Amino acid sequence: MATNRITYGQSAIAVSQPPANSDNTSNLTGLKRVQSASVNFAFARERFKQIGSPDYVGQVQVKNADIGLDVNYLYSNGTNEAMMGLNVNGEDGTALKYVKKENQDRNYYILMGTGDNQEANKVTNFKNKFNVMALGNVFLNSYSLSASVGSPVSVSSSLSAYNVVMNEYNDSTNGETIPAIDTTKVGPGAPVLDKNYKITSSAFQNTTNRDGNIHAAFTAGDIELILANVNEPGIEFTGSSPVRSASIDSLDIDFNIERTDLYGLGSMYPYGKRAVLPILGTLNFSALATEFTSGNLNTFLSGENNYNFTFNVKDNCSGQTGLQMVVENAQLDSQGISNTLGDNASITANFGFSMSDISGLKISTPPLIVNQPAASASAGGTLSVAATGLTSSDGMNYGADGFKYQWYTSDNYSVGAAATGSTFATDGTTGAATYYVVATNELGNATSNNSVVS
Repeated sequence: MATNRITYGQSAIAVSQPPANSDNTSNLTGLKRVQSASVNFAFARERFKQIGSPDYVGQVQVKNADIGLDVNYLYSNGTNEAMMGLNVNGEDGTALKYVKKENQDRNYYILMGTGDNQEANKVTNFKNKFNVMALGNVFLNSYSLSASVGSPVSVSSSLSAYNVVMNEYNDSTNGETIPAIDTTKVGPGAPVLDKNYKITSSAFQNTTNRDGNIHAAFTAGDIELILANVNEPGIEFTGSSPVRSASIDSLDIDFNIERTDLYGLGSMYPYGKRAVLPILGTLNFSALATEFTSGNLNTFLSGENNYNFTFNVKDNCSGQTGLQMVVENAQLDSQGISNTLGDNASITANFGFSMSDISGLKISTPPLIVNQPAASASAGGTLSVAATGLTSSDGMNYGADGFKYQWYTSDNYSVGAAATGSTFATDGTTGAATYYVVATNELGNATSNNSVVS
């Protein structure tokens, strides 16, 4: 059944964990706050002519189709970034930490409801209620984040895939066949036929019980820039030396990942996408200025100075940093200075910086609980969670994995000092109880889903 108008409740996108050729019946997570998604594909055909014939006499498919996916969303808490393959633990590495690691492709499932009042996070049975456009072996190609006073943080991303399958979700045999191409087999690549994907409402429910650390338009001061003194003529930010905390009006960070398809003999499907490193990231921002510094334009053009920037994007309700970005070794490419009578002086600056799996851009988020405790468990069993996000090396206040944990019962009663790890052994002698855990790092905390123990 077709649908003519897409509403928030009718449409959703679920993403699998890597690698793409694995089972997807229990590892799907829904992207948050998606505003638009578009899929395009073009066939790579070679057509042949013949002298004396007015028509083409043949054609051949020289490789797999070029399949693209563009996803635009409002930033929430880093879940989308983590699901796209970016590292959100800036203490442990750069955003592109996994870009050279093998088997990092994923599958994307775009759901479109076939009727009214079908919200993906509330539907208990998806059979015959949603059409699914399933994309296999998906890689991130570009990422662009924009923040400005008066607006929420928005992200535009583009991805590429090896295969696309479109069908109605029937769920006849524990789900539907995954769309991935098996890139690990010897010989020509072929679709994976022995693995399924399963659509459930839990994939689209709030996996951290904090759907967004950043949820409203920004006011002045909600985007904070911390940097050392900038030794370029014309640039002088608000704040005191030697560390300057500037009030940012707008901020844009962009990068494109150049990838090369790797083909083997006998297959039109690539067995991998090699990232060509380093890549060039760009940083553009505008800020209020106080005094203008003096200097020789020749120094400005020389590109001798490298700068490290730290951006803290805050929740304007709690003041908590919902996103921290560190740009390393950026060089000034251009700047603009505006000084208008009756208005504040302002500066726009454009920087370029090298990005790879070991340098460039670091992204840090509050905790994201990526593996929830079991929804139900027997008394005496062990509950466990796994978190990602910024980790701490402060062993006095944080655990070995860089987080603090505290388990609670459903009435918000702390279970005790023994329940301060990512795992918790329940008491087999007590009656039924409902438990959850709060994970904490230096940027904030996240609460897990409940687990009913009986």
